[in-house]
Amino acid sequence: MRISKVISLTFALIALGGMAAQAQSVALVLSNGYYENARDEAGISRNHQQLVAAFEAQGYDVVEGRDLDRLEIRQRLNLFSDKLDGAEIAVVSLQGHVAHFGARSWFLPSNIDANTVTNTAFRSVSLGFIAQVLGQKPGKAVMFVGESERRVTNLSGVEEGIGQMSLPNGVMMVSGGYRAVNDIIRTRFLRRDMRVVDVLRSDLGQLEVEGDIPRNLSLAGAHIARLPTAEETENALGLNRENRRNIQQNLTDIGFDPRGIDGVFGNGTRAAIRGWQRRERLSETGYLTADQVTLLRRQGNAAREVTQANDRRFWAQTGADGTERSLRRYLDRYPNGLFANRARAELARFNVVTDEQAWARAVEIDTSEGYQQYLRNFPNGIYKNIARSRIGTPPAVVENEAKRVEDSLRLNSITRLLIEQRVAELGYRTGPRDGNFDLATRQAFRGFQRDRGMDVTGYVTADMIRRLLLNQ
Repeated sequence: MRISKVISLTFALIALGGMAAQAQSVALVLSNGYYENARDEAGISRNHQQLVAAFEAQGYDVVEGRDLDRLEIRQRLNLFSDKLDGAEIAVVSLQGHVAHFGARSWFLPSNIDANTVTNTAFRSVSLGFIAQVLGQKPGKAVMFVGESERRVTNLSGVEEGIGQMSLPNGVMMVSGGYRAVNDIIRTRFLRRDMRVVDVLRSDLGQLEVEGDIPRNLSLAGAHIARLPTAEETENALGLNRENRRNIQQNLTDIGFDPRGIDGVFGNGTRAAIRGWQRRERLSETGYLTADQVTLLRRQGNAAREVTQANDRRFWAQTGADGTERSLRRYLDRYPNGLFANRARAELARFNVVTDEQAWARAVEIDTSEGYQQYLRNFPNGIYKNIARSRIGTPPAVVENEAKRVEDSLRLNSITRLLIEQRVAELGYRTGPRDGNFDLATRQAFRGFQRDRGMDVTGYVTADMIRRLLLNQ
C-alpha cells in the first residue's frame, strides 16, 4: 500500500466559472485487467467499455484501450496529448496494476515482466509523466487511478499502489481500489452539473485525493452536444473509392480479409474492421475514425515492408536460380509476389518446351494410346484439342476436315499473304512471308489459335480471319 498519505488538498479555488464538459473535452481511459506475467483482475477489463460509455455520454472525445502493452499505451498517450491543445477539460482514468519504488510510481503494461527493479522502471509507464502531461491544463485536469490492490512482484523495495507523488500545479488525482474509483467516476463525478468540490465534500470511503482542487470545475454539464454516431464519424472523413480500396488493402496486408478490394465497405469489410479493432483493443464499431485510418495505414506500410523483404529474400534463395523446381517453390509461397509474373513466364517457357516434346512423341507414335498418354501428362496442354480429336479417329481424317474448312474459304494468294503477314506482325514465326502455308506457317497458326482458346489445327478458319481483322 501507499508509503505515506500526504494529501495536499490545496483549495486553490481556481476560478473556472462553471465549466461544462463539451464535445471538445478529452479523456484518456486505459484499463488493464489481463496480464501475461502477473495476476489478472478480470473485473477491470469487463468494466472498461462501461466506463468509456460514461465519458462519451458526457460529450468527451475518448482515447481508450484495454489490456495494452507498453507500446500501445504510448500510442494512446500520443493521441491524447495531440488533442489537449483544443480541449476544454482533460481527464485521465487508469485502472490496473500499480506499483511504486520510493517516489516513483508506475502503471504496469499488460506484458510487464517485473523480475528486476530496472526492468519494472523502464518497461512501465510513469504516473508522474502522465501527470505532467495533464499539467498543460491547470485547473481543468483530473487523474483517476484505480488500483488492482494485488501484489505483482516480490522485489525488495517495490510495493503495490501509488507512492508519494508531486503533482503539477492545477492537477488533481483521485486514487484507490478500482471498483470504488470506477463507481465514483460514473455515478458522481460524471453526474450532470455536479462540481468536483461537491463530490469531494461527500463520503469518499477509502479513496484518496491529492493535488489542487478547483472550486467550480464540473466534469459533466447540463448542455451536452450530441456526439456523432460511429457511422457519422466515418462519413465525415469523406472517404472516396480509392481511399476505401487503400483501407481494404491495409486490412488484407495485416491479416484481416475484407472479402474483396473493391472500395465498397460491405459486410466483409465491416467484419474485418471489427476484428482489427478487437485486436487493437478499440471500440468494436466496424466504422473508422481518422486516427484509426492513420494507424491502419502505418500498420499496412510496415506489413508490406516486411512481406516484400521476405519476398525478395525467398526469390534470391529459390526462383533466381531459374530452375523449374525453384520457380514452383517461389510461386507456392508467393503466388502474388513481386516476382510472380517473371516466375510464371519462366515456367511457361519450360512447359512449352516439354509440351512440344511430348506432342512430338505422340505424333511419332500416332496411336490412340499415344495421344491418351499425352493428355494424361498434359491435360491442359497446347495440343489437347487435337489429341482428343485424334483418339479413336484417324489423324488423317481430322487434318482433312480442317483442310476442307480452310479450302471452303477460297483464299486467293493476296488474302493468304495478308493472313501470313498479319500473324507474323503479332509475333509468331511464320517463316517466309510468301502466301504459302508451309510447316512453319502452320505452326505459327497453331500458336495464334492456342493463345486465343480456339481449336488448334494450324488451318485457317473464318473465326481466325475475323479475329485477325479485329486485332484480337
